[in-house]
Amino acid sequence: MSEGSGGANNSGSGERPFLATILDYAQLVVYYGVTFILLATIGVLFVSVGANLLVVFEVDPLDTALAILDRVLLITIFVELLITVDIIVRERTIVAEPFLLIGLVAAIRRILLITAEAGQSLNDPERFLNLVTELGVLTALIISLAVALYVARRTQRRQED
Repeated sequence: MSEGSGGANNSGSGERPFLATILDYAQLVVYYGVTFILLATIGVLFVSVGANLLVVFEVDPLDTALAILDRVLLITIFVELLITVDIIVRERTIVAEPFLLIGLVAAIRRILLITAEAGQSLNDPERFLNLVTELGVLTALIISLAVALYVARRTQRRQED
């Protein structure tokens, strides 16, 4: 009758409780679902880049180049998210470095878009001032994220030594 308690009996035999095993499998299903969605999104973005390349001569080349750069940076963000999910599944731990890289790429992506918008907003002083302010805030964010990334990598190296 001692087996009637199911897997909840953890009397030092090294077995995990039944509920913990179910939760582990549920986490894996969620992570694999997220991975599939990220891969599908990356595929759609690649198709979008290809479509932009096909119309490069029909529209303004600068607009096309900015749209392609925007999507390529977005693909980079999604790839970093995939790497993060992979690390979480393999090592069962959350590491700060991929999130910092995602933040850096996202901030740089936004700066590139603001730079393109600022050139078109010279006639609207209020809009231009807002863009310049956002650019300053993003610059401070990039510096902060770069310092945090440096500290995280340095801490990781010290732990490995």
